[in-house]
Amino acid sequence: MFLPTQTLKPSQRCPKCGAVHKEWAELSNRYHVCPACGFAIERDRGTVMVLYNVATHQQPGLGTRLVSLGCFSSTSETRYTGSMKQLGQKKRQKLCCQAGEETPPACAVG
Repeated sequence: MFLPTQTLKPSQRCPKCGAVHKEWAELSNRYHVCPACGFAIERDRGTVMVLYNVATHQQPGLGTRLVSLGCFSSTSETRYTGSMKQLGQKKRQKLCCQAGEETPPACAVG
């Protein structure tokens, strides 16, 4: 599953009420207290809670469908599906193309 963290803003979002707080973006701010609902939590734990809530359709303020948030699963129409062997070949081809190689190295074939 792919969760678009730039859209979700999990480190700035309250896991309880869903409000986004821009001031939480500061890395020095390690403990968050939501002024909207009073929920208090460590930054990293809050981030994990938001991601979990989104994946389980429980995050307030975001709707209930992952597709509506731009999140994709392995069965989504926009993602490549196939056997593990096919997926590995596709990934190797992509890596080779990014590296500027015309043909994949011998170790990446088959």
